Amino acid sequence: MSSAEAQRAYQRGGFMEPVAAQQQFSQQYDLANPEKAMASYQKILHQHTKQQYESATKSSRRRSPDGSEMASLSTESSRGSVSSTGS
Repeated sequence: MSSAEAQRAYQRGGFMEPVAAQQQFSQQYDLANPEKAMASYQKILHQHTKQQYESATKSSRRRSPDGSEMASLSTESSRGSVSSTGS
């Protein structure tokens, strides 16, 4: 069974089974040198976490104008609303 076939066999519902992840890890990192493998993995994980944090920070800044207040509708934009109690 080829590596591609193995990945297809163990991929179900949009995520990989642990066996496929273990195979990929052993192909990407030198298990004969665990210190180097751990340092390399740690660096990649740190970069990923940093990117996620920066992405969340940018997203929160887009949602609130100054970063501390919740965005609200101006009075002009809410004038055209229709009351649900009046008819």
